[in-house]
Amino acid sequence: MLATFDLAGHVIGIIVNTDLTDELLDQVILEIKARLEQYEQVNVYLELEKGHEISFKALLKGINFKYSNADFFNKFAIVTDSIWFQKAVIVSDIFLNVEVRTYDIKDRLDAIQWISI
Repeated sequence: MLATFDLAGHVIGIIVNTDLTDELLDQVILEIKARLEQYEQVNVYLELEKGHEISFKALLKGINFKYSNADFFNKFAIVTDSIWFQKAVIVSDIFLNVEVRTYDIKDRLDAIQWISI
């Protein structure tokens, strides 16, 4: 299941409370694209709730989406307790000209504060 919320006009918040599959990532991408119709650049807060993982296929699709649309992103906050997801995000974003930070679930308020600026 996917829930979205607004932090500021250019900031989209997305919370996933199930495993993040390839099909669910398509919904996330549609939400982001809808926001990009209104703003030149956006900040994205993505939270994968505790106990859930991202599939490898979804991870690759997400990386491809970020790289092919990098000019439209200012910041990404990835909030998850999945250590391998955090590490994959850090490695995949080395060459990306977008500010990306990962946070543990317990630090979600710090993530919200950072992404909202």
